[in-house]
Order: sequence, then structure tokens, then C-alpha cells
Amino acid sequence: MKFPWYIWIPRGLIIAVAIFANLFSYDAFEGQSSIWMKLIGYIIHNIPVIIVLLILWLTWKRPFWGGYIFGLVAAALIYFFGRGLYSFILWNFLFFVLPVLIGSVLFFLAHFKRRTT
Repeated sequence: MKFPWYIWIPRGLIIAVAIFANLFSYDAFEGQSSIWMKLIGYIIHNIPVIIVLLILWLTWKRPFWGGYIFGLVAAALIYFFGRGLYSFILWNFLFFVLPVLIGSVLFFLAHFKRRTT
């Protein structure tokens, strides 16, 4: 088996988090603004999603860097959701932070498993 489960699950988790975060950007199309203002709002709402997918694309074949960078992303999300603008909410942790953290650990696992085989 060339690509075992521990290399595909973190990729899938990160993509799932990006799709889930993308769902929240559709509220930019509500209101009385022009279509151009709505599109600009949609793009601005999707900047974090674009950044996460860009990081995933850059680290697709580099599991060590994927684990390291997504670990930093998880730490930033913990700060953002736990101490930053919002108070700690369990659902934010479960749906955003935990999948990224599990993905980071699995990226590291893929890196170390690849080095030993």
C-alpha cells in the first residue's frame, strides 16, 4: 500500500474543515448591497479558507511541514477561539480546532512512518 490511511485522513480532515468554514461565508449574500459588494464580502469571508487550502497544497507531499504548520494553525485557533475575540465555546473547539490538531498529529505520524519504512 503506497499511501496508507494516516496520510489520507489528515488531508481529508483539513479539506472538511475548509468546506465547513466556507459554509459560513454565504451570509455575505444577504442584505441590500450590490452584487459586487456581496462578492467582495464573500471573498473576504473566505480568506482563511483559501489560506488553509493553500497550506494544504504546499504541504501535500511534505508531511513533516504539514504537521508543523497545521500544529501552529491549531494553536492559533485555540488562542482565537479560547482567549481572543470569543470566549471558549466547545463547538468551536470540536469543529475547528480538534480536526486540525488531529490532522497535524497524523501528518507527523505519516512523516515518521515514512522515514522508518
